[in-house]
Parts: sequence; structure tokens; C-alpha cells
Amino acid sequence: MAEAALQTQFAGRIEGGIDAIVLGAGADGLAAAAYLGKAGFTTVLLETGAEIGGVIQSREFAPGQLCTDGEHLIFALDPIAIEDLDLYRFGVSYASRRLETAYFFDDGRMFPLGGDLQGAANILPDEDLVARLSAFVRDVFELAVYLRPAFANPAAEVLEKVFAAAPSALARRLLRYGFAPATDVLDTMLPDGPVKTAMMSEACFRSAAPPDEAFSFMNLVRRWAGEASGLQGANAYPEGGAAGVINALRRSAQAAGVDIRAATPIKSILIEWDRAAGVELEGGGQIRAPIIVAAQNARRVFMDLIGPTGIGIDFQRAIAAAPPKIATGRLHLALKGVARDEKTKANMRRRLMYAPRTDALRLAFADARAGNIPEAMTIEAVFPSAFDAGAAEKMHVFSIMAHPLPADETVDDARREEITKAILRNLEKFAPSIEQRIAAVDLRLPSDFADAADSKTMAAKPGVLRQWTLAGAATTAANISGLYFCGPEAQIGAGLSCAAGRVAAKAAIRSAKRGVIAL
Repeated sequence: MAEAALQTQFAGRIEGGIDAIVLGAGADGLAAAAYLGKAGFTTVLLETGAEIGGVIQSREFAPGQLCTDGEHLIFALDPIAIEDLDLYRFGVSYASRRLETAYFFDDGRMFPLGGDLQGAANILPDEDLVARLSAFVRDVFELAVYLRPAFANPAAEVLEKVFAAAPSALARRLLRYGFAPATDVLDTMLPDGPVKTAMMSEACFRSAAPPDEAFSFMNLVRRWAGEASGLQGANAYPEGGAAGVINALRRSAQAAGVDIRAATPIKSILIEWDRAAGVELEGGGQIRAPIIVAAQNARRVFMDLIGPTGIGIDFQRAIAAAPPKIATGRLHLALKGVARDEKTKANMRRRLMYAPRTDALRLAFADARAGNIPEAMTIEAVFPSAFDAGAAEKMHVFSIMAHPLPADETVDDARREEITKAILRNLEKFAPSIEQRIAAVDLRLPSDFADAADSKTMAAKPGVLRQWTLAGAATTAANISGLYFCGPEAQIGAGLSCAAGRVAAKAAIRSAKRGVIAL
């Protein structure tokens, strides 16, 4: 009823006096809107769905049990956006900012690695492993920091500048690490054993590139380029989960005067004389503005809202190309009973990861690409309820990401049950008899997120090199004055970042200040 009333209110109406419109209220859309509002632009943020946050939503999946869809850890939240938007003041905080990871293997062994990777490498029992892992982490961290500008802003000129300006030692490392399969790099840098097995799974996690594919190691470089509360390469658990970050972004945007309108679907982006002119609403009416920042997926923005006649043929082919056939699944479990002793509780305040053997990981990617459910898969799991003292009274919530899975367009009940059982079989490798404790189970796949933020956000990212190519094209392809893009294709790597929203908004602000866009 509220959506119908809102559409009726604006039907046939032309609304002016607006400087900027942001489409999509996910993390990047909220960040972009907050930047524009802080710059003094009269800004409207339009969200198709009824809720703010895109795929990151808190919801009740069992009586009294809450989970958060989308992301469960923070490892790449843009530190510039945090400072510029004053996100700590608006509520971003961490229940834990450097989670230890406990890696589990199919032979029953467990290997813990501290949240500060540079420090953790120095406390291993084997001196040779200490030296080799320390050198590996140091080399990758240094390269990752150098590449941060290119990861944050994939525009061609930024990439060219970063690559061309690399000192000779870094240039050699870029050639050695940047274009190689993960197997080649790790076989050279680390001895056989649990550490190498763990790093192999890390390099391929949430990526469509298997370990023996060229450029696949760059996924780990991108992952370790990220920060969590100032600590490089760490995993942090924010207060309130990822939804807590979304709430802080919303408050920042509102404090900047942004008008946030949910349940407002868009019919088209208005282009007049190769310039952005506003949007037409599904229910009728227009909102006029010379700046449009699109935080929805590229196919939706360029093919549906603008139309193929407004963009180049090559770019049409790029965004219409088949997406990766690999996906990440998200499983939420409500477990009977709660931990009572402090040792168990402490062990639950970690990131848990099952790392299959490299040969099993290769086979898993091959199976998933063929549309089959793999026997083995990498599992990342956390207990969100362990970070909230009041959350677990009768049950604990267990949040799991499983990778790789086939990227099914639709999933019926039988297929969903088969995928759930496969994930649980892998979970049993480090949580024996867990099925006996399950009170409720909830599986989320990319097809479940198709309507949220118009993006199957949980689909795996293609190789980093392809991401750079697509992101650079998506942010410049339309050649439409006043149109800026920060949808999922503009972000390099998985995770909640906000860098794409920051880059798009600042580009719009610079253009307005130079007079390229007339406000």
C-alpha cells in the first residue's frame, strides 16, 4: 500500500530543484549519496526495494533468530570513505577487529593463524616455515598496498599510471604474482603442508578463477589490499554485522541532507543531447537532475534504463557476456543450545575455514562450472551470536559461506536440499555431528538475491584482470555527461567496500566544480 501511495503521489509530476540522483541504496549508493550531500548538492537517493541496504539485510530466519544476508565479515571497508563520511561517529564499530582464523583440513588437522598476518607468521613452530611465510606475507602485502589505487579506481588512466610507475622490484613482483596461477606462486613460495593448502583456498575463495588459472593469485593480492579498522589483511566483525555498517552509511547520508526514498522503481534514465537529465519513474512522473550516479548492475543501468542505442557496441557485448558459472552460497543455521564455558565461547569468536586439498579444489571448480554440486568446497564460517552478548539465549546462529557452487539461474526445492546437504557434509569436517544440533536452516543463493539491488551480488567475481577491464569500461563507456557508475561491476573483488561509490561521487563533484555539469 505504501509503495502504491508513493507512486500515485509522483504520477505525472515533474520534480525539479534536484542536483543529483543516486540509483540504488546498497553500500556504494549510500556512500555516493552521502558524499554528494556533504558537498552541498541537493541529492535524492532512490531504491527500488522496500528496504535500504541492497542485499545486506538483517532478518528473522527462525523464531527469535536473526541473520544478516550479504556479508558477515568486513575486510575491505574503504578507509577514505570511513574518514570522509565520519562513519565511526555515525555508528561503525567492531565487536572484533582482528579475528583469528582456524583452518581445518580433510586429514583432521587444525591450523590457527592470528588476525595480524604479519605478526602471526612469526610465532609458528617451524623456523623454515616462519621465514617463508613471513617473506610471502611481506611481499604480497607490499604489492597489495601499491595496487590499492588501481583496486579502488579501475579507470584506465589510473591503471596505466600505477603500472607504469612501479619501481623495478615491484614491477618484477607484479609480473611474477599478478599474472600467474595461484598454484605456481604458492608452489614456489611455500612448502607443502597446511599453510599452503590454507592460502590456496584463500586465493580462490569467492572468485570464479580456479587455482591453476592464469591471474588467479591476484584475487589474494586484492583481498590483502583491504583493511579492517586500519589493519591490513584482517577480518573484522562489526557491531550489528554488516547491517550495522549500512545503518551508519544511512545516518551519514541523512545527516548530509540526502532525501532517501525506498520502494521507488525507475523506468528509465533520461538522456538529452548526450547529457543526463533525470529519471522517469515506473509509476509515472519525472525527477530532473543533471547528475545521475547509478549503483545498480551494469546490464540494468545501460541496457534497460538507458537502452542499447545510447551505448557502444563493444560495451554492450562486454556487459551482455555470460556471467561466471561459479557462485557462493550462504547458509544460516540456528543451533540447539548455547555455549556456557568461556573456552568454548572464545573458540567461537574466530573465523573458521575448511580448506580442501588443491586437487579437490580443482575438481570442485570443474564440477561447479559444469553445473554440478562439488563434493568438496571451501567453507568460511562465523558465529554472529558469539559477538553479541545478548543474542544467544537458547540458540546460537552459525553463518556459513560455501564456495564454489554452480551459478544456477533458478533453484527448485530438490536442488536447494541437495546443495544444503553438500555444504553440511563439508561443515562436518570441522563440526562433527552438527546436523544433530540444527533447529533451523536457511540457504541463500545468487538467484535469491536477483531482485535486491538488481544484482546477483553473491555470484563469484571473475578473475581480477577481467574485473579491471569491465570496471574501467563500465565507469566510462556511456560517454554521457553527468552519468556516473558505481554498481557491482565497478568494484574489484568481493566484500563491502564503498570505494566505488566514493570514486563516482567525487568524479561528479569535480565535474560540477569545473563547470562541466551545470547545476
